Amino acid sequence: MTETKSNNATYYVWTVIGLCFMFLFGKIVPPFAGITAVGVSIIGIFIGVLVIILATNETFWPCVMGLFAIVMSGYTTASAILGTWFGNVTIQQIIWVMALTGAVTESGAVDVLARKMLSMKSLQGHPIKFITTLFITVLIGAALVSSPTTMLLLFYPIIDGICEMCGIEKDSDLKRELLLGVFIAAMGAYVLPFKGIHLSSIAIIKGIMEKVGLPFIDWVYLVVATLVVLVFVILYIVFMRFVWKTDLSPLKNFDVAKMNFTKEQLTMNGRQKTLLGFMIFGIVFLIISIALPAGSPVLKFYNQIGSTWIWIVLFTILCLIRTKDGKPYINGVKLLQSRTMWGIVATAGCFTILGNAIASTGEQGLGICAAIQGALSPILGNASWFIMVFLCVAASCIFTNFTNGMPISFTINAVCIPLACTMQQNGQGNATVLAVATILSAMCAFLTPGAIAYAPLFLNREEITKKFVWTKGVVTNILYIVIATVICGIFGVIIK
Repeated sequence: MTETKSNNATYYVWTVIGLCFMFLFGKIVPPFAGITAVGVSIIGIFIGVLVIILATNETFWPCVMGLFAIVMSGYTTASAILGTWFGNVTIQQIIWVMALTGAVTESGAVDVLARKMLSMKSLQGHPIKFITTLFITVLIGAALVSSPTTMLLLFYPIIDGICEMCGIEKDSDLKRELLLGVFIAAMGAYVLPFKGIHLSSIAIIKGIMEKVGLPFIDWVYLVVATLVVLVFVILYIVFMRFVWKTDLSPLKNFDVAKMNFTKEQLTMNGRQKTLLGFMIFGIVFLIISIALPAGSPVLKFYNQIGSTWIWIVLFTILCLIRTKDGKPYINGVKLLQSRTMWGIVATAGCFTILGNAIASTGEQGLGICAAIQGALSPILGNASWFIMVFLCVAASCIFTNFTNGMPISFTINAVCIPLACTMQQNGQGNATVLAVATILSAMCAFLTPGAIAYAPLFLNREEITKKFVWTKGVVTNILYIVIATVICGIFGVIIK
């Protein structure tokens, strides 16, 4: 009881501090460094929302309160902010893709897909091939369902079964490394630029880039993000085998037949095939649209539908059609109620509007962007593209492991994307590529329970020790920083 009272007291203390920043900061602090009075209020709201999110682990109500504070600051009107929030294409995409992804996940289609891949006979007796296939299966599955949590809940029991069958002890580095490998492979959830919780960050970045007339290029994000995660997974396996020299011989004894999968567990039913097919169709539809030449009639058709309405139409068709027993393939209303993560929707809306305000320039600008660039110019003003990428990757990766990934991403995006836009306009880099660096880096988080929402699924495993986390776990983070810096650095130079 005493502990509960103490936690409540702490909660309210941080809440009051955050609310004071939101509503009083702009009234107490005078304009400075060229920042207007409204700009000062926007800074206070940004800080206040972040403080409450980080201190309380709440997202929905702090962001809604932040939106209200934006109205009270005079930056926009009450009706305009609602139109900007719910009229945002990316936010609408978040809502509908979450619902469709939820249907695919609940059907068990991804479970069957995972079991079938693990049943490939070519993997028997080949530990490296087996581990590689296992991790890439997680990566692909995570990209399809956009949920690292789902993949961990699905694959950790599979890892347990494999280790038990092969005689791999719980207190062994091999078991711990397999668990960590699944965790980092689940970062595949962030490689698609049109689905997943990272769309909230992409929404912010798109808004900032649009302010200066630069497009966010989906295919660039897709290619670079996929390459970063894939190389990260592969080099992690190389570290397991050749640097850490982990004994992989027990995996030679892996025999999937001993896992006693039934025929039903390895075969998709009609509903599962249909739902997965619709999901894959939506993904392929958007990927093809990325590759179409500008000005083509087909691209005009794609643009008419858009990247959001394709998901709405697919979802509606699934509500329309019936199974053989007369039931709808999906309960659309129920899925929208249960699968829409309003915390993410509120966060995306709040930080998109704040990001746009911070990035505003010219006569309509609040002076914040110019002040930030002036303050950072001694550090970043003369920095090369590679230095910029390294600082963003390292800062995101380090801070996210001690706080929370998404707020760190929002903060760094608001500060560094405007600078990257300037570099892109000068032919020195690419802002879309830097978006990959900041988003993925803010999701490479597993050193502390507060690093990211699903980190406890890994850290609370009895096999995972503090020694492992702060030795090989830290090395894994450093490995990621090197990989992301090199790949994003190179692509930022190549793609102008």
